[in-house]
Amino acid sequence: MDQERTRIQEDLRGLISGPVHCDDLFLQLYASDASIYQIRPLGVVRPRSTADVAACLQYAHENAIPVHARGAGTGLAGESLGPGLVIDFAYGMRRILATDAESVRVQPGVVHGVLNAHLGSRGRRFGPDPATSDVTTIGSVVAVDASGSHALRYGSAREHVEHLQIVLA
Repeated sequence: MDQERTRIQEDLRGLISGPVHCDDLFLQLYASDASIYQIRPLGVVRPRSTADVAACLQYAHENAIPVHARGAGTGLAGESLGPGLVIDFAYGMRRILATDAESVRVQPGVVHGVLNAHLGSRGRRFGPDPATSDVTTIGSVVAVDASGSHALRYGSAREHVEHLQIVLA
């Protein structure tokens, strides 16, 4: 591992509770997605909380390192790839936090199919139905405003999202 990646890994491990990987094997695993593209990142961060995401983004901003959000890596346009830090939301931020009669609150790494199974037991569903529902994450569904083959009936993601908690640099 080169000096820059070693420094990034050591710095981030002191700032966040989730794992940080800058070794060659992890970087190769995150250098591709379902697209034809391949871009090796500087590091992979697997946050466990919003505080981890905020700390990672602040560090990246202060060090002029690009950040690339990633869910399941099912995108066909290389949208989760890049030369900076990949933040993998599917690892540690995949909980359904609250469900009530009118809404559900989830973390970005929740798998779309898991959410619909959870809602199905209550006679409900999250309308957008991407083809890769069994692996695609809600963060990705929202990011690309996914709709799916039943778009005329259910619409796209933006029509079903009431609130977002986001972290900016």
